[in-house]
Amino acid sequence: ECKDCNDLKTWWNSFNETVDDLLIRSNVHKCRASTLPKKNKRNKNPKGCLNKDGVCMARFPREIIDTTKVDELDGHIYLKKKESMMNTFTPTLTYLLRCNTDVSSLLSGTSIKAIISYVTDYVTKPTLKTHQIFSSAYDIYSKNSELLG
Repeated sequence: ECKDCNDLKTWWNSFNETVDDLLIRSNVHKCRASTLPKKNKRNKNPKGCLNKDGVCMARFPREIIDTTKVDELDGHIYLKKKESMMNTFTPTLTYLLRCNTDVSSLLSGTSIKAIISYVTDYVTKPTLKTHQIFSSAYDIYSKNSELLG
């Protein structure tokens, strides 16, 4: 095997290990209940995804799909999905952005309306207080300190 081939093989191995690590750290959904704030104290825990009936409002777990396919009747695209507790992702986008991503198809009116609603809610949130931003950054760095070098 030539040096270039060996280097390429090494790079792809590193790429795959990095993507696997990122997926485990940021893309695996964990259902949890909301915690009630204590009297006269703000709730420091994030809002959970489980409703009062114990059903995940983020629609997890999701259906396993062995191969990508298109429904011939309505044109719906079903992307290959081997893990029920992860969003649909692409390894290249995960590697480049290094965060949780969702590459779901937005060909239906319903899915487009849902994403517009989500983005609108997200960008119109009231400004976070500085201590909330620093607290979030601290939590992220403390959970992923080895990524800082």
